[in-house]
Amino acid sequence: MTRTCRLLWIVSITLCLTAVQLAHAQNPRCCEDYCYSRDHDRSQSKHFATKTSYELIHGSSSSREHIVPNCIPSKLWLLSRHGTRLPGKKDIQVLPQALNNLRESILDNYDNRRTAPDIGRMCADDLDLLRSWRWDRNISVEYESFLTDQGWSDLKLLARREKDRFNEVFNWPYDKQRYLFRHTKSQRTEASFKAFVEGLFGDGAYNFINAEPEPTDDTLLKPYDFCPAYDANKDKNKQPDSELNKFLRSRIYLQTLSDISTRLGFRYNLSNDQIEAMWDICRYEQAWHLQQYSPWCSVFTKNQVNILEYKEDLRYYYQNSYGYEKSADLACYAVNDMVKNLGRSDGQQVIAYFTHEAEIQIFLTALGAKKDRDSLRAENYYAMQNRNFRSSELTPFAANLAAVRYQCADPVEPVKVIFFLNEKALMFDWCRVGLCDWSEVVRRYERYTKADCAKMYCGGSGASSWALHWTTMMGIVLTIAVGLLQR
Repeated sequence: MTRTCRLLWIVSITLCLTAVQLAHAQNPRCCEDYCYSRDHDRSQSKHFATKTSYELIHGSSSSREHIVPNCIPSKLWLLSRHGTRLPGKKDIQVLPQALNNLRESILDNYDNRRTAPDIGRMCADDLDLLRSWRWDRNISVEYESFLTDQGWSDLKLLARREKDRFNEVFNWPYDKQRYLFRHTKSQRTEASFKAFVEGLFGDGAYNFINAEPEPTDDTLLKPYDFCPAYDANKDKNKQPDSELNKFLRSRIYLQTLSDISTRLGFRYNLSNDQIEAMWDICRYEQAWHLQQYSPWCSVFTKNQVNILEYKEDLRYYYQNSYGYEKSADLACYAVNDMVKNLGRSDGQQVIAYFTHEAEIQIFLTALGAKKDRDSLRAENYYAMQNRNFRSSELTPFAANLAAVRYQCADPVEPVKVIFFLNEKALMFDWCRVGLCDWSEVVRRYERYTKADCAKMYCGGSGASSWALHWTTMMGIVLTIAVGLLQR
């Protein structure tokens, strides 16, 4: 090869490499290849935080954890979240247009602009899913946060499984002396109560069974609604130095935003609101239709879902759990109610309450359940991969905590308790494989049973003191008004 030919060969190779580099610059790599439509496992659906489907999380109906030799279940106390619901008012107003704009842009990026990445791009089947997506026009503001058909099934089937497990407790027709039901003042919890009752007593049973009326200040099932300190903590978690906001600024989260944007063919990073819109509708649609594919879940890889889940967990950890030092105190009334009812051999045999995710989370904190050795923080995502506090597993739709009293042949400790979270026995180091002596239950939670919950649950700034403050202020206003009228 002559020197001139060799030089031309080197120049040609250099130009080819430059062309390849330019092509990669135009269509960069983003992340691992993943095709949602061809994934029959879709294990990431179990990591959708508090919008995870209950059907993917609850314990097996064939489990034998509830069977205790020489013991008979005699009472059940249940705290249940509502089932799968529709989005809230703000989401229903914003999501249809926001998602339609994103859908059109993504398809344009792939079909016309050709800005999809070389590695990590969406597969053709997933793009076809997105092409066929339309907002369900039946979802309108008048039905905001309503229980869905799947949500009804969540609670109805839960009731049937519990009745099968604890037949000794449920093997009686409805009698208000045996059953007590109560729900918060919302359509989704009322409908969840009705579905649960239908599961116990048959179709339409809710027509002749009434729940206990909700008090004006429901400090049992929604204590956080009447606690100014809780609201102040929520505001604190919105500050720049909160663990959540530090995570949103972290390298791993910003890289995730960049990867999602690149995967969808954008040359710029999508906003947090745009990512949230796709994340939310993916989770809702998957929970509404368990056997179908949500087109919006196809925009995320499994690793990206895990990071989005951690973001959610940081928020709940510092709002309703061990990251908020007053969280357990908020559950004072609920813990008191549980211990009081389980401690009586008489009274109702079934006490079932229907509430919201925050109540379940603060109650678990008061129990001391699912606590990690280390706190969740912005910088320890990788170290917390196997964490106990995972909102997907703790508080999916229809999450529930059942405390079951057993009457046993043990002459020393005849009364035992097993705590079940989402139909799986909770393990405490002070119990034997989930079976707890009643005397130890009383000792562990006497902090609540011996407390004045009105003072404890919100550090003395709760419903009663808030009402007193409001009454005082109104008195001052009225006094001033009367004075002005008399001038």
